[in-house]
Amino acid sequence: MAALTCVFPCGWYWGPMSWDDAEMRLENTPDGSFLVRDSSDDRHILSLTFRVQGSTHHTRIEHHNGKFSFWSQPTTHGSSSIVEFIEEAMRHSRNGRFLYFLRPRWPGLPPVPLQLLYPISRFQKARSLQHMCRFVIRRHVRLDHIDALPLPRRLKEYLREGQYYTPDDIKP
Repeated sequence: MAALTCVFPCGWYWGPMSWDDAEMRLENTPDGSFLVRDSSDDRHILSLTFRVQGSTHHTRIEHHNGKFSFWSQPTTHGSSSIVEFIEEAMRHSRNGRFLYFLRPRWPGLPPVPLQLLYPISRFQKARSLQHMCRFVIRRHVRLDHIDALPLPRRLKEYLREGQYYTPDDIKP
């Protein structure tokens, strides 16, 4: 479909991904984090996985009469391009002018605004396994106790080297 060819360069588009893999990608991310993936339902092309009120949700992105939208609203809130549709939803989320709301979980509660603030990019570079292992070991072993570890000398030297931390390294 021509309307989807422009989505491949977008980092927030992950292609074929299961809902549980999408949930793992959004684990420990703030409300407003999201990604777009291929839908597992043959009646739909794409799905949105997003965080709101501390939990992860999924919804289908509909394509009807040449427009992408949520919940069958192509005439009022749809776009002919998936990229335009997601970017417009992000723009409205940043401005606080929400176009989409989730039904409340319990009767009597107000609808929850759907915020698309933090796209989770498939292009984000993961730390090396070596770096992550050093971080975890240094987090649990004092620097002056590294020599007592049953490891090769070269690995102990690597563990003693100074390292840098990023916000992604420090998780509760």
